[in-house]
Amino acid sequence: MKHHPHSFHVPVDRRRFFKSMAAVSAGFALPGFLAEALTVSPTVTQGPYYPLAKNIPLDKDNDLVQLNDQLTLAAGVVTYVGGRVLDNSGNPIRGALVELWHADREGDYLYSTSATRNAACDVNFAGFGQFLTGSDGRFGFRTIKAGLYRGRTRHLHWGITLPGELKRTTTQTGWNEVAYDLNGIQWDTQNSNDNIFSTVANASQRASMLLDFTPVPATTTGEQEATWDYVAGRTFTEPTYPNGGSLVVGGVPVDGGRFKLTIPAYVGYSYEVYANPTLADLGWRALPFALSATGVLDRNIHTSAAEGALDIYVEDPAEKGFYYVGYRVPGANIGTP
Repeated sequence: MKHHPHSFHVPVDRRRFFKSMAAVSAGFALPGFLAEALTVSPTVTQGPYYPLAKNIPLDKDNDLVQLNDQLTLAAGVVTYVGGRVLDNSGNPIRGALVELWHADREGDYLYSTSATRNAACDVNFAGFGQFLTGSDGRFGFRTIKAGLYRGRTRHLHWGITLPGELKRTTTQTGWNEVAYDLNGIQWDTQNSNDNIFSTVANASQRASMLLDFTPVPATTTGEQEATWDYVAGRTFTEPTYPNGGSLVVGGVPVDGGRFKLTIPAYVGYSYEVYANPTLADLGWRALPFALSATGVLDRNIHTSAAEGALDIYVEDPAEKGFYYVGYRVPGANIGTP
């Protein structure tokens, strides 16, 4: 008998911003409710700066402001963006992979072909994050206000991979405001002449890409927030997985301070290990792991070449007492451009 793996999700009601986000979008919370009012999110170019696998932080999560366990935060205006992944009838989609990447405060991307990461990019900026939606379709990120660079106004890049899809669908969002550089000078490129936003012919779709950011209540540091729902304009079939199971597993301590996770593996399927909440339980981190007890923690996703038991070794203890192992179907988006 085949089963769907349990969606990996943590309730998002511990953060004031995401409480307000839920209230703002409550009008579409019921499946199909006011579906005719939904605007399908336009598909636009991925762009040249999706990070290579070697650029992406090993412990990728939904907090781009703090990289790994570094104490120094990324420079810039802290910004929260959250919403839901919906089908074109307004139904939330669980198990959707949401990826976010964008330029740092100075307009530099993480992406680099010649080094581990772009040396010009803020060393404290993660530059890339991901989130796996739960049954309510919600996602949430903490990042910084994107910087400007020649030819573009401020923007965020998004990749959405629905369950069972093999490739991400990409779109972008921007700021519904006049763009000024760090010296307070009005930028040459605005939303009206930006080479992405200005080319979206449908006015409703174009408007849906430009978000209204407002101050986060009760803060004195200038933090901003916005809500945005990604509405898929396509049908999809939620995949089934061999052997099913909850894929919630306990880690067995082994010599050297690591924890061993043993899971059933199938040819071509890709696996990620999630554990330990970020941002007051708004999301969970995809942990780096090794394939041996003493091997280097050198990956955060693994595609199985054989069937049978797969042993994965992590260093982080599971604060909640379990690890969640996420599947991706054979050939699915595994984080490459």
